[in-house]
Amino acid sequence: MTAEKKTTILDNGDGLFSTHVVLEDVQEVIGEQMNTKARLGENTKYTVVGDGNGFMSRVILVEPDWTVTDDHLPSKFVLKITSCMHVHGLVETMKAKSPNALTPEHEAALWAMFETEAQQLHNREVNLYKITEKWNKNDVMLSPKIYFSKKFDENNKTKGFLGMEFVSDVIIRHLYANAKPHELHPVLRSLATLQAESLHLTDEEKQSIHGFDFKQLMGSMMNDDGMKNIYAQTRDINPERLTERANKVEAFGLDVVNFELACHLNKYIGIERDVLVHGDLWAANILWKEDDDGKYSVSKIIDYQLIHMGNPAEDLVRLFLSTLSGGDRQAHWERLVDQFYEYFLEALGDREVPYTIEQLKESYRHYFVTGGLIMMPMYGPIAQTKLSYSTDTENVEEYREILTEKAEHLLEDLERWHLYSRDLTKNRKEAETSV
Repeated sequence: MTAEKKTTILDNGDGLFSTHVVLEDVQEVIGEQMNTKARLGENTKYTVVGDGNGFMSRVILVEPDWTVTDDHLPSKFVLKITSCMHVHGLVETMKAKSPNALTPEHEAALWAMFETEAQQLHNREVNLYKITEKWNKNDVMLSPKIYFSKKFDENNKTKGFLGMEFVSDVIIRHLYANAKPHELHPVLRSLATLQAESLHLTDEEKQSIHGFDFKQLMGSMMNDDGMKNIYAQTRDINPERLTERANKVEAFGLDVVNFELACHLNKYIGIERDVLVHGDLWAANILWKEDDDGKYSVSKIIDYQLIHMGNPAEDLVRLFLSTLSGGDRQAHWERLVDQFYEYFLEALGDREVPYTIEQLKESYRHYFVTGGLIMMPMYGPIAQTKLSYSTDTENVEEYREILTEKAEHLLEDLERWHLYSRDLTKNRKEAETSV
């Protein structure tokens, strides 16, 4: 008799939109946490939104037909359910394009990691929202309001979800769109506030968001075969313009993959206190509003699943690489870092400053290679996946040109900052050896 296969978060489910969460799970949590007897009536409308934006969740717009009228109940809300559905699609796309990119052993390790991380990512995000709610800074931090949540635990391995505020008339400006540098100021202010307030986290609060392991998350994809695949996918964006640049960076081999520097950057730079890092601050996690004149303003910043304590420049590198054109990023990154630091000092008030502007800029330079290598697949297969959802076929070539320009400048800077960081690591090792 064959043993029944154990259901895990990696599998599709029989619940809402192929997740493991059924309607009764949501009803129960709403009743408990929103203090209501109202239920989602039979005319409630459920619509999947955001496919192609995230890869560890299923996002559903819920338009309730409440059976009881309560003033505090929202007319619409977003239900975010942890799901590995899109991860399956991404892995299959990668294997189809490059069959040797993942060995069976590496793929097995990757899935084992995702099974554990999917639960931890969700729980950390829930915990973070509970912490920031006490700060009463949502207007500055641009965080959505959270109505209810269910975490994973020993008795619940497959059902994790969040009910959050629905924001109307917002859009995502994806990797194949370019924001203007000044448009990022609200994001910089939000991030500066997050960092400043995080200096007051209690040990218990830090423990509740602890567990992010960057090396574990990226190590299985940034080995020898994985890096070859990343360079190949980058060339595929525009072989004529990117092949020579990609070859130059690839020639450095695995020397560019410096987990020691990336994971312990504060130690190398001399910053004695870690700050809270969003961890996934890229184009798809910023919601924008567009006015009648075509001007954009930031509405919300979402998805705190990869939060961790770390270096203050990690989010800046990811933000600039994903939202700005390559030319604007190269021309304006220092000015934007200066602006961020002004917001940080403002948020700190009269409290002790944990790092200098010079340390922040050095952090940016030294983290850039790691942040850039992580971003490269975003320009390739992940952007291609998103484009496959798009109905805007007329502008596909324009989008590809934007991605090409970003990739050109990224590869150029990967070479520059790798050589710069290599000297820092070498000098530190020599100093430690002499001691």
